[in-house]
Amino acid sequence: MIPFNIPPYIGTELDYVHQAVCDNRKLSGDGPFTKRCNQWLEENLNAQKVLLTTSGTAALEMAALLCDIKPGDEVIVPSYTFSTTASAFVMAGATLVFVDIRPDTINIDETKIEEAITEKTRVIVPVHYAGVACEMDAIMDIARRYNLKVVEDAAQGVLSTYKGKSLGTIGDLGCISFH
Repeated sequence: MIPFNIPPYIGTELDYVHQAVCDNRKLSGDGPFTKRCNQWLEENLNAQKVLLTTSGTAALEMAALLCDIKPGDEVIVPSYTFSTTASAFVMAGATLVFVDIRPDTINIDETKIEEAITEKTRVIVPVHYAGVACEMDAIMDIARRYNLKVVEDAAQGVLSTYKGKSLGTIGDLGCISFH
């Protein structure tokens, strides 16, 4: 068993830290290790573009800003999720609309999304809980018909897929976390 929050160690990590600190002098996000990680993720997730952030929370907050949320705009989120899924959009000024989850997947119930949409709805945020994919075909169809953005919270879905597509690459924006 791997203890929670104790990083596994295979032997090369300290060499990489030394390279980043001493050789490259790049502890910020624009060093060679960041570029290698971006490239690896783009290739292995088949993503158009990847931008590393300091956390999944920062990624969701950035996504809310990129969706141009204004006070009074509504964002649909699942009733069961991590707090950041909701708070990132609240910080941008959104009013949250909670949609119940499916008991078999613990994901947002795609059959209940449409009835939650109003003229103020701007974004749907499906959360791929525990790496189990939401029904993205149905969600994307609803979003297209109502001209809504889809921000995938795939925090627990690194390398998980839906019909051969990596979670986080199906909607307009995707947020993945390594924690």
